Amino acid sequence: KQGNSYDKLLAMKIVLATPLYPPDIGEPAAYVKELAKRLAEEGHSITIVAYTRLPEKITGVRIISISKHALLPLRLAAFMKNMISAGRAADVIYAENGPSVELPMIVATFLIRTLFILHIGDTLAYERAEKNIFLRYIKRAAIKRAHATVTDTPLKRPEILPFHSISATEKNTYEESWKAHIRSLMELFTHV
Repeated sequence: KQGNSYDKLLAMKIVLATPLYPPDIGEPAAYVKELAKRLAEEGHSITIVAYTRLPEKITGVRIISISKHALLPLRLAAFMKNMISAGRAADVIYAENGPSVELPMIVATFLIRTLFILHIGDTLAYERAEKNIFLRYIKRAAIKRAHATVTDTPLKRPEILPFHSISATEKNTYEESWKAHIRSLMELFTHV
C-alpha cells in the first residue's frame, strides 16, 4: 500500500479530536480508535487529541491525552492548546461532536487556518445539546465554523459471541462499510 510514490503524495497529516477514547466507552471511542488505525495503515500521519487517561496505543499513531480530572476551564484550555499545536502542522482536523471538543475547536479555528471537519457521531451528545440552550449554541457555532459536517459512520463491528462464528458475509459487509467511509472522508479531506 505504501510502496509507490503516488501513495506518498496522498499521505496526509490528520488530527482526530475526541471527547472519548478507549479504554473509555461510548460512541466516539471505538470509532476514533478504528479510524486512526485504518488511516495509519494507509500511510497517513495521525495524531489523536483526547480526554483520556492511559489511552490504548495504536502503532504509528501519536496520542495526546488530556486529563479529565482537571477543573473544567483548565481541561478545555489544555485541549485547545494541544489542538492548536497539533492542528498547525496538520492538513485536516477531524473532530467528534460534543461540547468538550466543539468549544475548544471553535476558538482554535479563529487561530489556525487548518481545514476543520466536524463528525456528528455521538448521538447522545447531539440530543443532549438540543435540550440545553448553552450546549445548543456551542453545537450550532461548531457546525457553522466547520468547513464540512459528516454524519456518516460505518457499521458497528459484528458482535463476537461464544461458540458462534461471524459469517463471511457479515465480516465483508463490515469491512466494505469502513472502506467506503474512508474513501468518502479522503475525498472530503482533499476537496473541501
